[in-house]
Amino acid sequence: MRLTARFFRTLAVAGGLGLLPGLGRAQRMATPRPPSSMSRPQAGTPNALPAAPGQPAARPAQAPGQTPAAGALPTNQLAQPGQAGTAPMAGSPGYGQYPVVPGMPAGVPIRAALGAADTLRLTLAEAQQQFVQTNFQLLAQRFNVNLAQATVVQSALRDNPNLSAEVNAYNPNTRQFFPFGTDKSLDPNNPTGNTVVLQLQQLINLSGSRAKLVQLSSTNAEVQQAAFEDLLRNSRFQLSQTFFNVVAERRKLDLLRAQRDQLARLLVGFREQLRLGTVAGFEVTRLELERQSLEKDRSDQLTQLGQDEAALRVFLALPGTTFVAPIGQDLLPAPPATLPTLADLTTLAYQYRPDLRAATKQTDYAQQNLRLQHALAVPKLTIGADYASYGNAYAHYYGLQTAIDLPVANRNQGNIQAAQVGIQQSAQGLNQNKLQVEQDVAAAVEQVQRATELRRSVTPEYVATIADVSRNAAADYKRRLIDLVSFIDKFRAYNAAQLNLIDIGNRLEQAKQQVNFVTNTPVFQD
Repeated sequence: MRLTARFFRTLAVAGGLGLLPGLGRAQRMATPRPPSSMSRPQAGTPNALPAAPGQPAARPAQAPGQTPAAGALPTNQLAQPGQAGTAPMAGSPGYGQYPVVPGMPAGVPIRAALGAADTLRLTLAEAQQQFVQTNFQLLAQRFNVNLAQATVVQSALRDNPNLSAEVNAYNPNTRQFFPFGTDKSLDPNNPTGNTVVLQLQQLINLSGSRAKLVQLSSTNAEVQQAAFEDLLRNSRFQLSQTFFNVVAERRKLDLLRAQRDQLARLLVGFREQLRLGTVAGFEVTRLELERQSLEKDRSDQLTQLGQDEAALRVFLALPGTTFVAPIGQDLLPAPPATLPTLADLTTLAYQYRPDLRAATKQTDYAQQNLRLQHALAVPKLTIGADYASYGNAYAHYYGLQTAIDLPVANRNQGNIQAAQVGIQQSAQGLNQNKLQVEQDVAAAVEQVQRATELRRSVTPEYVATIADVSRNAAADYKRRLIDLVSFIDKFRAYNAAQLNLIDIGNRLEQAKQQVNFVTNTPVFQD
């Protein structure tokens, strides 16, 4: 169908593509939200997304107190393998550590504050700090360490002595109960009077099993400590994954909302033209289908964002009405200047992985348990003293006692055999854990290498090309050089390119967090 000049004038009046600068305003007319540092960076740089068709490029958001260098890209410092990286801020727990008193602030208060509509804005470092201080699962697991330490105290305690006493409860000759102070002449069969027997006994450990039990309990406390730190490592990784997913999902929602608003304004103009009979109905239907597709994508993103927001609230122990808004993240983080080698990262993992330390302590525990079971096979010696008043050959009898079990049938054979099997089992578990550590590190290195190469492929020229696609589409449509179908194709290409840039940035951040996770060290500092 031939489009007349009257069509474009009417479309301009209706707010469609006739006035192309209006598209830029339409993209900025999204639903107001609390201010966020995730504003769209300036087009033409690797850390920016190009503007939508017909929209002028927006300047990058600047974090409070930050002075960007002219023409410089943000960089991420890479800690050298074997170094702990930059020191954590004063009063905050170090990487992979826990506060001295769980649940209590560890010095510097969290900078994040609740704003309008219960929106919590915080960086990844602040989220990790709040997680260590308030996460319920972490605080509950910490009590397992306290229980194990209490077991160490209990195992060091010695056996208590045993005191027994016996008196004459009934005298059948005089038919009296507890005949204390009774006239002895009334009982010719027992002129010596009442009988009192006292006995004191003590168990003596001949094999040193108590010291071996203390050593075993101490090793168990170290295993529980390592298990707690491994839970902390896994939870921190899940928190960082969810944090960066929320960053990407919010950016995608902003893009889809802007694109939806643009198509809504186009539909206003085309419906007016359809009423006047200057356009075919299938063109309006085509725009409706495109808008519905964006609505579906936006609904899917909202669903995923809701799930990740719920996970963040659980990690940070926040109420269900709080919306977490991550800040301080670049759209396209700079790729690492250098990547650590596989050997260096494997060395770090062997040194700092708490699950590997727990597996090693399990082998020590199994060996100590075998020594304890051998010691328990030696019976304990019982010694004691007793006194009897008018109950023996003498009026006052003093005696010594000794007793010991004879290890004839029970020599603790079954527990010794089970301890021997436990040593073999723990050795295999340690080998499996070492293999898992090596595979985890190798996979993480490969992942960060691919993500880095993909990020380096995004050059300023590539970003400028995306911007040219949007600008050329708007200009060509304004000059009537392309039809609606071609404009929709370029519209989709621009949308896909922006989503791809968001995914590239998120993939690089996730890969760096994976390396930190498998080594339990801050190799990549944010």
